[in-house]
Amino acid sequence: MKIGEWDGIGSSRALIAHQLGELGAQELAAHVSVDVDRGRQRILVATDIGLLDCIWSVNGAQPDATWSLRGGLVRWPSVRGLRLQTDAEWDPATERTRSLWRLVAEDPRIELTATQIEATDHTVGPLLAFARACLERAGQ
Repeated sequence: MKIGEWDGIGSSRALIAHQLGELGAQELAAHVSVDVDRGRQRILVATDIGLLDCIWSVNGAQPDATWSLRGGLVRWPSVRGLRLQTDAEWDPATERTRSLWRLVAEDPRIELTATQIEATDHTVGPLLAFARACLERAGQ
């Protein structure tokens, strides 16, 4: 998925797209994690020149407080310990499968997880698309 395809991320989408344009970077895939308790998002964008790692959060508790996007671009040769892990189960009684996927990196610190319970469940698709883009670039 690309940043434009993520639902429920508000104004951060336009700001990320604008910054990618200013940087002249081509977006390959994106992943957004929402921390509802802290009121912030972690936005990871795999680009042709590196991994953009940002936090989108509100500056204060007032309803009209401004929002900030803070982060940086990590060049692909500097991404360390990137790996994709999977665990899958098959239940013979119900004839159902369950798959768990994890994208992990040591630097920058990344721990993303998605679970697929039904064959028609597409929750792992965005994670796998992002992982594929990162793994292809990090190995170059």
